[in-house]
Amino acid sequence: MRTYRSPSGEVQALRDVSASIPAGAVTALVGPSGSGKSSLLRLIAGLDTPTAGRINVRGHEIGHASARARRRLRHGPVAYVYQRPTDNFIEHLTVGEHLDLASRGGATGVDGAELLDALGIGDRADHLPDELSGGEQQRAAFAQALATGATLVIADEPTAELDSMSAEGVLERIRALSERGIGFVIGTHDADVMAIAHGRLELEHGRVKGSQPDDHPADLAPMSPIRWPGHDAPIWVDADDLAASVRLDAVSKSFPHGDEVVRAVREISLELAVGEMVGLVGRSGSGKTTLLNLVAGWEAPDAGTVEVPGGSTPSWSTLAVVPQRLGLMDELSVEENVRYPSRVAGTLAEMVDLADDLIERLGLAGFRRRYPKETSLGEQQRTALARGLALAPRVLVADEPTAHQDAVWAARMVDVMRDAAATGTTCLIATHDRGLAPALDRIVSMSDGRIVARE
Repeated sequence: MRTYRSPSGEVQALRDVSASIPAGAVTALVGPSGSGKSSLLRLIAGLDTPTAGRINVRGHEIGHASARARRRLRHGPVAYVYQRPTDNFIEHLTVGEHLDLASRGGATGVDGAELLDALGIGDRADHLPDELSGGEQQRAAFAQALATGATLVIADEPTAELDSMSAEGVLERIRALSERGIGFVIGTHDADVMAIAHGRLELEHGRVKGSQPDDHPADLAPMSPIRWPGHDAPIWVDADDLAASVRLDAVSKSFPHGDEVVRAVREISLELAVGEMVGLVGRSGSGKTTLLNLVAGWEAPDAGTVEVPGGSTPSWSTLAVVPQRLGLMDELSVEENVRYPSRVAGTLAEMVDLADDLIERLGLAGFRRRYPKETSLGEQQRTALARGLALAPRVLVADEPTAHQDAVWAARMVDVMRDAAATGTTCLIATHDRGLAPALDRIVSMSDGRIVARE
């Protein structure tokens, strides 16, 4: 069992979980967002201790071991890949220096350069973590875990922010290493991960679930549309008949890297119509996040122009952002985070119904009094989306908003964004989630900082 206590009350993350995970196998830990997967992974890795019960890993009882003993475990037979890519790094060390540290100067016999090449980031060894895209960080974190020479790798959604080609490289490496006797326990929503797994352990509401998951759990039954201000029901718009809401004209953006220059975005011209829902796709490092940051006004272009509602100083009601790192305020509850934009705008009374509808529709009603750190990363993503839409903005920019969702919750998030688009919110969404494609009006593909295809 694992119970967390905080000022907001008790959270029972795990309840009477008993399981045996075979050595040298790939085990997929599955279940809806908030089912307890991350909590169980942290217990197995010795990052946390159970409220009750025992945990035996590689012949060591670690459930009630000292912090020092648990650290020795992680510096020896067990490696851990955090769910948030940035949590895996020391910000002032390069990728190569992380691998050297992980392999103790090469004592494990693991070739760091070979690992990076196998994961498609061989040219990133001399880069700092914040110079990598989210997907590149995820792969570098995986390389770091493998470089330790561990015989058991615990990974929390390692493919969540990867494009399909990059994910395939990671999974090929997992398959090869498992054949050499290295075990993996992987928390995941990814069907491709489940396909290579030797077995599954399924959780639901903190318990081991013995039966197959329902396609539509009761708490995700169809719900009525959100009450967007000024509309009694969703109003679908034809994007072809409307003026542009976002316009980019020959936009370029570069970043210095030592003696070199990284050209992240190259002469991109793009228009998005009012109420249009556009997907931005491409491999990790192709420039998607930089392009979103330019639209959001978080980066200034080196050349070209970016036109968005609100001009150079957009407000929450004109342009809202759901970033990869989410940006939730730890000191505010889920409900307070969602209501924050309308509170700042002085429109809380007028917009409270919309905020409450978003909280209900995105499955956050049971967590509204909890703080973000007391919820799963998937629940935090849904909180960030609710906050982004809480003022019915004219433009929503979202970076991988469904990366940590199971299929059912991802579909619910898409429904919410689709409803917002139907009332005039233009949505620009960077994604690797192939399940979003049917809901998008248009897909724009990027590679090496350029638009290479428009569908």
